[in-house]
Amino acid sequence: MENIGFLLKKIRVDKNLTQETIARNVISRSHLSDLEHGKYFPSYDKLLGLLQNLDISLMEFQTELGNNYSLIDRVYIEKTNQLSTEQKINELANYLEDVFTDDIAKRSIRLKIKRLNMLGLVEFTNKGFVTIDNYQFIFNYLLACKNWHEFEIRTLANSIFLADFDIAKILARQFEEKTKKLNFSGYIEKVILFFNNITELALRKKEYKSALEYAKKAQLKAHNSKKLHYLIISNVLVALADLKLHPEKSECMKEINENIEIFEYLNYSTNANSLKKLVTTVLADH
Repeated sequence: MENIGFLLKKIRVDKNLTQETIARNVISRSHLSDLEHGKYFPSYDKLLGLLQNLDISLMEFQTELGNNYSLIDRVYIEKTNQLSTEQKINELANYLEDVFTDDIAKRSIRLKIKRLNMLGLVEFTNKGFVTIDNYQFIFNYLLACKNWHEFEIRTLANSIFLADFDIAKILARQFEEKTKKLNFSGYIEKVILFFNNITELALRKKEYKSALEYAKKAQLKAHNSKKLHYLIISNVLVALADLKLHPEKSECMKEINENIEIFEYLNYSTNANSLKKLVTTVLADH
């Protein structure tokens, strides 16, 4: 609740509004002051009234609240994001060991899941496989949620490669039901990423029929939303799954090579090399 008061004050100050303006016809100025310092807890209808006076929607406020849950904790998340994006895996491993420790992660579910996700990335990069039991907490949490919101969708998209495939299939089946009416910045990209990532998981598990099903979902969503980057990836995954199901289809290999060449032409060498490695691994697996 302290975070709510802190965020209300931050938004008020950002908008250059007085306490009197925000409190008008909702609560007293003294109560607003107490709220901003975490000493007063308003009812739901009063909170809505304060947001109306701030001229901010409940959805916008919830998004801001998610982004401001803890300025201190954000440091750990942003640093691991930076290291993983830059593919500095050794530095990431050291950071998780020495700084973003298990004790730090115990502060919140968000931190615990983030650390597990990054530990999984380190393990997969270094070993080529993951010890799925180490990451089951993530998926127990997702399965227990009645509905998913932005945090859960981002978690699902980024962490599905750590799941037992039977659990991953359950999560995929629940996807439509648990994401009703969601619409946040970057939502469609995370949906496509989820289906691309679960496709890769299916390919590695030799579940080629499921892989083709998931890849086609990603392909359709990428095509409809005009997300070229994701479309190229899903094109490769569709062709790869199809090739494993129908080895006689020589056109599949042509499709794979042509799409990887597009990434190379656009100087996305990391994406191109990652896809080449996946293709080599899957085709070598009889």
